[in-house]
This record gives sequence, C-alpha cells and structure tokens, in this order.
Amino acid sequence: MNPEFQRNLWLEASPRRVTWAAVTIILIYAATALVTRDVVHRAAVFSGVGIAVFVACAVVWAARAAGSSVLTEVAERTWDFQRLSALTAWDMTWGKLFGATLLASAAGLTGIVVHLLAAGPANPWLILLLLASALLVQGLSFMAALIGVRKARAEGRVARTGGVLGGLILGYFLLSALAASRAFSLTGQRGGGFGWLGRQGVVDWWGMTSSALVFWSISALVLAVFALAGAWRLMRLELQMRNEPLVWPLFLVVLAAWVAGFRAGPLGYGASIAAAGIAMCLAAYAAAFVEPADRVALRRFAGLAVRGEAAEAARIAPASLFPLIFALILTLIGFGVPAVGIPGAYQNSGAFLAFLIRDLGVIALFRFGPRPQRGDIGAVIALAVLYGVGGIFGGTIGGSSGAAIFVPSGGDFAGLSIVSGLAQAAVAWVLAARRIRSPETSVSAPPPGPASVPAS
Repeated sequence: MNPEFQRNLWLEASPRRVTWAAVTIILIYAATALVTRDVVHRAAVFSGVGIAVFVACAVVWAARAAGSSVLTEVAERTWDFQRLSALTAWDMTWGKLFGATLLASAAGLTGIVVHLLAAGPANPWLILLLLASALLVQGLSFMAALIGVRKARAEGRVARTGGVLGGLILGYFLLSALAASRAFSLTGQRGGGFGWLGRQGVVDWWGMTSSALVFWSISALVLAVFALAGAWRLMRLELQMRNEPLVWPLFLVVLAAWVAGFRAGPLGYGASIAAAGIAMCLAAYAAAFVEPADRVALRRFAGLAVRGEAAEAARIAPASLFPLIFALILTLIGFGVPAVGIPGAYQNSGAFLAFLIRDLGVIALFRFGPRPQRGDIGAVIALAVLYGVGGIFGGTIGGSSGAAIFVPSGGDFAGLSIVSGLAQAAVAWVLAARRIRSPETSVSAPPPGPASVPAS
C-alpha cells in the first residue's frame, strides 16, 4: 500500500473520528425520519437529505481536508522532510488527496446510498455528476494548497489554511464578477456571466442539443481529470522536478473549445471565437495571481527567450503567457470571421486584450514590489482604482470617449481604447521590468525560507 495513503488513513480513520462521524450521520437520518411524518413525501425528503449530506461531506468537508493535508504539514514543519522522501509525485498526490478525504468521502457516500434507496432507480448521470463534482472540488482545493505553499515560499512567509482558502474564494468571486461585467458581456452572452450556459434542462453546444444533466456530468468529469493532473504537476514542482509545457496549454485549448461551443450557431463562429478569447483573458488573470513572484525565474526565462532556446524557455515560461498568446491568436483570427448580430466584436476583443496586457503589467509591478506579501491585494486595489475611479473620471470629463481611455470600450471608441490600453501597458511593463531586474537585496521583503519554516 502507498505509505502516504496509509499514513493519512491512520490519521483520518481513527476509531474516535469514525465513531463521531457515524453517530452524526445516523442522527441526521434519524432526525429526518422523525420530522417527516408524511409517508407520501418521505421518499422525496430522504432523497434530498441524502444529496445534502453528500454535498456537505464529500464536497465541503472533503475539500477542506484535501487542502489541509498539505497545509497541516507546513504548519507542523514536516513538509520539507516529506519532500525528501522516496515517494514519487503521483504517489504523494493520490496518497494525500484520497487518504485525507477518505472519511469525509465515505460519509458523503452514505448520502448517495440513501438517495438511491429513497428515489428508486438510479440516474447514472446524476451519480456521475455528484462524484465528478466532488472530485473536482477536492482536486482544486489540493491545488490551491500547493499553490499557496509555493507562493508563501517565494514571499518569505508561511502558508496558512485561512489565507489559502480565503484567496481561493476571493479569486472565484473576482473572476465571476469579471465574467459577468458589462465589458466582458459584449460578445452577446445572454444574461451576462455564465447564466447562458444552460436553459430549461437543455444545453446547446456547437449546434448540438443535449440534456443539461448529461452535459454537465461529462464536463465535470473532464475538469476533474484536469484538476488531478494539475495537482500532480504542482507536486512535481514541490519535489524539484521539471514539467513539460503540455498540460496547461492543453487545458486552455479544451477550455476555449468548451466556452466557444455555447456561442456557435445563429450568431456565427465569430461569436464563438470572441467568447473563447474572453475565456483566455480570464485564465491569464488567474494565472498571473497564482504563480509565485520569482524574479530569478523570470530573468532566466527572458535570457532563454532572447537566445532563441524556445523549448527550454517554454518549460519555465510564466503561466499567464500561454493564455495571453492564445487570446492574441483568437483576436487576430476573429477579425476575419464575422460575428452575426455583434457588430465590432473583435474591436471589442482587441480593447480587452490591450487592457489585459496593461493589467498583467500592473499585477507584476505590485507582486514584485518591496512588500511581496501584500502584492496580490495591492494589485487588486490598483486595478479597481484604474477601472472604477479612472472610468468615472474619464466619463465625467469626456463622456464615452473619455471613459474609453480607462475602460475597454467597443463601437466607435474601440480604437481609442486599444491605443490607450497599449500606451498604459507600456508604462506598466517598463516599471515592472525595473523591479524584476532589480537584485533581491534591494527589496525589503525577508529572504524566502523553507516552506515549513517562517522567514526570520
């Protein structure tokens, strides 16, 4: 047996923990039976309670356990010793991920059993959706913990559970708000954000109509596989191994095709390409924040790129570079593909891309600043000021044309937005490049120490 899985099994499935979990689950179902006196509706109530128990245990509880499996090691200063073990990256990944979540997942599976007993014949697609969703959330939580450890090491601090989970939740809401914003809904998405993904239990994807349950089940399974692959690759980095630049670009291609499929059909392929480009922009924002602020790696990447060593440079390229390149390619392709019903869609996309380049420079400027521990929140505040205050100021003094200087705009003002965004991007990246080129000693942040030891 995998020793890491066995160790987590001993920690999680101790007699005391198993007893408390079993008693709690039994009390929940017993209370449901006592409260539900109506025999006619008892099956429906138990079916719903079973689903609720599965979500609470296999999704929420298990996700926290998955992240804590790494962060607890960091807090107890044993993570560095584990990194020196003879276990492979995959053994370490699945041993921690499935071992730490075993008790929570087992408690959650009782909910599926109760649901099946109460609801009658099982819908295999619903079961697949539940299981894949649980695995996806657990994998994402495990990835977030590994990302938090890497960022903390680069910033000379210790990764903590509250900070990692808080950052994950904040990032989710920020990306959701950005996706639902007016600027990112200019490609014609119905209702803004992701509300256009499915209606009335049916999903239209690349001109094909399918059951929403079937579609989301398969989508959740594919995303869960990518989450496991991402966790494995992050674990390889923790064990000082090198990754080939394959999984992240492949995920971006799948994401672009997945998002583009919702816009195919009567609006033409131009709308599909525009939607895919916006998805790449969001991926670039996410990648810019989750990657450690490592100026040495960036300088090495720049040196390899200048010397033309493309293969080696791709292995250590910033994660935000790939979605940025894909967004640029999609925007250029889109200028030649008409988007029916969305005039100027690619002028809009060009404005988004120009401001994305500026925003990546702003993020780098703050993350490589004198206080890297506060770089993320500083970048978020700076972007909020640039868009919020800048947009209000520009709109006040110049109307729509003034607002286009500070906020990506379409229509007649798309060209002004592109020029303004690129000019601001040049300034932001010149300032960021100075900080990236500066020696480590010129930054007042403490020197990075081991992942499980606080910086002095």
